[in-house]
Amino acid sequence: MTDEPPRNPPPPPDLDPEQLRQFQEFQRFQEFQRFQQAQGAAGPPALPPGQSPPPHLQQPHPYPHPPAAPPPAPPRTPLWKTLLRSKLVRRLVYLVVVLLVLSYFYERYFGGDDPGDVAVDSGGVENNVTAPQTPYGNNGTIALFYKHVGTGDGGQACSYFKTDEPEKAFAEAFGAPDCEAAVGKLKEQVTDVSTYRQLGFPADMRTAPASGSVEVSSCALTVRSGPKLGRFTLTRQPSSSWAITGYAPEPACP
Repeated sequence: MTDEPPRNPPPPPDLDPEQLRQFQEFQRFQEFQRFQQAQGAAGPPALPPGQSPPPHLQQPHPYPHPPAAPPPAPPRTPLWKTLLRSKLVRRLVYLVVVLLVLSYFYERYFGGDDPGDVAVDSGGVENNVTAPQTPYGNNGTIALFYKHVGTGDGGQACSYFKTDEPEKAFAEAFGAPDCEAAVGKLKEQVTDVSTYRQLGFPADMRTAPASGSVEVSSCALTVRSGPKLGRFTLTRQPSSSWAITGYAPEPACP
């Protein structure tokens, strides 16, 4: 029976300390491989605890660098910017602006009394008569009477008459059964309400009357876009309002 040769031959005598250390590690690795084979282990041999493989057998780290952080989320767009970019919102804004403009022009030319009219109309009530506090000018009784005829507001126009007598005379002058029917009939002859209500007064009707009673002939007025309405007598009431107390037709103006 022959002797088994030594498993680990002695190191060559001409090695420096570093080469000797690597040679000894390699010998230990070979011893461990033989041990694993003797135990019937499958797969690549493992190292004993506390030992690392030689440098030429080491595997590189699977993650040489840490993964990069995800980019920050983009900032959210403000709600007001989102709404301004919406076509639907812009169309709604345009629609509101158009409606406001149309409402303004309707009230200006076809609506009820403007603020000046309301302030003057509320100047005095005398025997259920509401009338302005001046007979002349665009806020006076005559101009507002023409305005209400132009808009077909018979109730407001006829309220300027002090008594039934001048109101009845006005209706008869235009072949109507009553004052409001006469206003409705005259309204059909008005071609432009905004122009019809803007009367032109002569120089002697541009200041407050000196007496408590005046006559206003439609022939002396500049009337456009509608019929002239006759001669009116106006009387100042105790409340300082000017009511229509007399009426006479004017079939033709010179």
